[in-house]
Amino acid sequence: MEQLNTYLKKSYKKLLEISRRITSEKYPDYEDLLHETIEALYNSDQEKIKGIIERKQLTFYIVRIMMNQYQSNTSPYHIKYRRYYDMKNNIQRRVKENDISSIYIYNKEPLTKERLKEFEDKEKQLQWIEEKLKGLKWFDVSVFKLYYNLDNKDQENFSLNSMSRATKINRSTLGKSIRYIKNFLKNERTK
Repeated sequence: MEQLNTYLKKSYKKLLEISRRITSEKYPDYEDLLHETIEALYNSDQEKIKGIIERKQLTFYIVRIMMNQYQSNTSPYHIKYRRYYDMKNNIQRRVKENDISSIYIYNKEPLTKERLKEFEDKEKQLQWIEEKLKGLKWFDVSVFKLYYNLDNKDQENFSLNSMSRATKINRSTLGKSIRYIKNFLKNERTK
């Protein structure tokens, strides 16, 4: 892990430039793509990464991951960023054209102006939560997002028991992290 950290610190600007070329300099796509790739590196087998570093092939490996992430319609990058922005841009375009009667979201109900306002309010709430979570501990934030399913709306929410079984983390540890974030957000809301 230390070798990976050192490599990323040393090569970050070069990797960002490569990501910029892959995305045809689309901001913030190139940053999102690189960060999603770095996250994938940290989540992968560290022994394999160590071997790739020793063979001096990590740059090629990272570029290959970025290419796959950017070009695939099923990659985590596509699901997390592109699909969301495509849907959002499509809705905004239709609203500008006053064609909101044909927009269907989630349960195939027509999107009225009231419902659109409701979605915008929820989006503002989620953005507020994301902003407040930025300075907190990674573990607590990750557990909170997983429990409340903030990253992937297509999946069901976890219960504490199912989350504990899936992650092999003690149920009380997960509950403590979730309560900490909930209380933090409540305190921030009352300020």
